[in-house]
Amino acid sequence: MTSTLVGNRLAAVLACPRCRGYLDASLVCGACGPVGSRRGEQLDFGGFGESELKADALNRVKELVKTRFHKLYPAAIKVLSPVQDRRLITPFLNSFDLDRSLVADFGCGTHRRDERVICMDGGSYGNVDIVTDLRRLPLADDSLAGGISIAVLEHVPDPAAHIAEMRRVLRPGGRMLVFVPFMQPFHASPYDFQRYTEVGLREQFGAFEVLSVKVGAGPTSGMLWVLQEWLAMVLSFGSRRLYRAILPLTWVLSPLKLLDLLLAHHPMAAQAASGFVIEVRKPA
Repeated sequence: MTSTLVGNRLAAVLACPRCRGYLDASLVCGACGPVGSRRGEQLDFGGFGESELKADALNRVKELVKTRFHKLYPAAIKVLSPVQDRRLITPFLNSFDLDRSLVADFGCGTHRRDERVICMDGGSYGNVDIVTDLRRLPLADDSLAGGISIAVLEHVPDPAAHIAEMRRVLRPGGRMLVFVPFMQPFHASPYDFQRYTEVGLREQFGAFEVLSVKVGAGPTSGMLWVLQEWLAMVLSFGSRRLYRAILPLTWVLSPLKLLDLLLAHHPMAAQAASGFVIEVRKPA
């Protein structure tokens, strides 16, 4: 959970997710009444329902692992995933004075990248500080210095609403770092709706000042993930059950993603990148 210092600063910027009014320590709004509850240090304003998390068969397995082994899950994904990211998140977070500025992770999953970063998600994992619908954050306008959103926007049906909420809670001059997929197969968490080209990503963030758009995961990652899915389909001979059994075996190919340590820097890498990272700033 967050440190006491960050918790105190967070308490000062909490707001009703319905009317943006003042919330007292019991998470009661003067106009709307009770809008949340506390579980220890975790603030719960309502996230994913159980039926949503179990709608997709593969996501049911992911949720089981996340719930039971949430601290190990990020490390396991880093090893087993076919995606080699560019490791742009830590330098971005280091560009803030996290002891003084509030920075949040919009859709953190089971990651806690720094104890001073506010973790927000629709799932109530042990690392999450605020369980909430990311379209209606319990935060005041202009309350955050920065934020990250990593592999979240593909999983929501209305990305424009999420982006508008990012803009609302960022203070003027505040910055966001956002990773989205381009060449990636379907992966529900708990849903999966869209992919983004570089041009499409700039269009989505048209209300911000775009500081940079970079290849966030290179072409090898994109090719490898598709290859793993293809092999599982070919070798399962039309059986859904056999496909699910074979797919994890294809993870033995995942170390090939290390080729992207070089190929992600190719001048044409954006043509088949696995994903892009955009950094934006809210106009002052």
